[in-house]
Amino acid sequence: MDKTYIIAELSANHGGKLEIALETVKAAKRSGADAIKLQTYTADTITLDSKSSIFKIEQGTHWDGQYLYDLYKDASLPWEWHKPIMELAKKINIDCFSSPF
Repeated sequence: MDKTYIIAELSANHGGKLEIALETVKAAKRSGADAIKLQTYTADTITLDSKSSIFKIEQGTHWDGQYLYDLYKDASLPWEWHKPIMELAKKINIDCFSSPF
């Protein structure tokens, strides 16, 4: 029987800090994940910078009151972080890949 391949996701859990992103990669490895997935996008590649009510989150979530563009801008992983994250992943032997938008 083949082993299950476990993929952890970094997502917006970095809180805007590269150090947290790198620690998340290490935590994924320690927890037994085989890979960690990044999300590659900018706010401009995923939504419009609009203050229209249809772009405002109002669905009873943690993000209520925010506009999609602002949320995605804060949550995105800076492109320049990809290299140090991938280098760390290679060093500690965990696969790292991205799902681009």
